[in-house]
Amino acid sequence: MKTIAEIADEYERNLVPLRERRDTLRVQAGAEPSAERRCRLWHRVGVLDGMIADGVSAIRAMRGGRHGD
Repeated sequence: MKTIAEIADEYERNLVPLRERRDTLRVQAGAEPSAERRCRLWHRVGVLDGMIADGVSAIRAMRGGRHGD
């Protein structure tokens, strides 16, 4: 069975590819000439931002951090 610390570390490792994908989509959105496609790309960036923020919040909670730290 995994400890909370091990789970938090795993969550943190899983955020790396999400951040990389978000950054790639930002670059693509900035260079996309089609407004419709650009809008869809920025929407995906926003979804990934939310997932990353939720993950960071969960990691903080698992490690005993308080809101606002």
